[in-house]
Amino acid sequence: MRILSDISEFPGNWEKTIVTLGDFDGIHKGHQKLIYRAVDAGKEKGLPVVLMTYDPSPKKILKKLKFDNVIYTKQEKIILLQKYPLDLVYFFPFEVNTLELSADNFLRDIILDQLKADTVIIGYDHHFGKNREGNYEFLRNKSGELSFQVERVEEYYESDIRYSSSLVRESLKNGNVEKANELLGHAFFIASTVIRGYQRGTIMNIKTANLHIPPDKMIPGDGVYFGVVRYGGEILKCLINIGKNPTFGNDARSLEVHILNFNRNIYGESVVVYFLERIRDEISFKSMDALKEQILKDMENARNRNVENYLII
Repeated sequence: MRILSDISEFPGNWEKTIVTLGDFDGIHKGHQKLIYRAVDAGKEKGLPVVLMTYDPSPKKILKKLKFDNVIYTKQEKIILLQKYPLDLVYFFPFEVNTLELSADNFLRDIILDQLKADTVIIGYDHHFGKNREGNYEFLRNKSGELSFQVERVEEYYESDIRYSSSLVRESLKNGNVEKANELLGHAFFIASTVIRGYQRGTIMNIKTANLHIPPDKMIPGDGVYFGVVRYGGEILKCLINIGKNPTFGNDARSLEVHILNFNRNIYGESVVVYFLERIRDEISFKSMDALKEQILKDMENARNRNVENYLII
């Protein structure tokens, strides 16, 4: 799979493609339905499949993101999209002036001329172009004149629940990672680097890894979670604490990870942390000894949990 942010690098030998486009924040089961339909269309027609998404999200530019942060960063989207048999992912550079580009020009110049679309496959609720005038009906009306085909993929339901990025975001905000994971079809994760924290874990002889969190990245609500860390080729059980560490009266939220049976120095290194279950709320303890006692109980809880039933990308 090729990753492009510069359309000038688009393969010159591709005369026609299957194109699907959207924000794809979360790449939840509804998005997966759209991706798999595009992949099937590529197989049916013998054409390469191009997924076009936006960098950054148009909602971010419009400041309409419900909880202000994205579910997945560009780096994390790339990690996720690599599991699908796509030929190319194009991160369209979305800027303020993009909002003035008409749907007709967007279709002609980008989707047809640059991406060589033979078939455009779009989600039921996706819009593009100035004033959001580009949608399935617009594409269908233009398809005969401009000689391309168009398909619409309807919303994804399970148990009368419509799967959406806003529902994933709401679940994460409430700390309900189990529900978020069900909607996503995979364990929610954060890809980041390890930074230095307050060193209190070292004082308690319980080492933790603090993660750098990009300012536009959504993280689950405060609490203690069970998860796993992907470090290099290893998958390691861990505890994840999110919050202000009320026992110490911190002002800023932090994300700390205690990796079980692990004592290496990994400052500055990259890890991927997957959230599997919520264990408990964040609690203010009367002393450091009381906090340490609870952490040791949480560690034992984590050791006894099985990770085999979770889909870890």
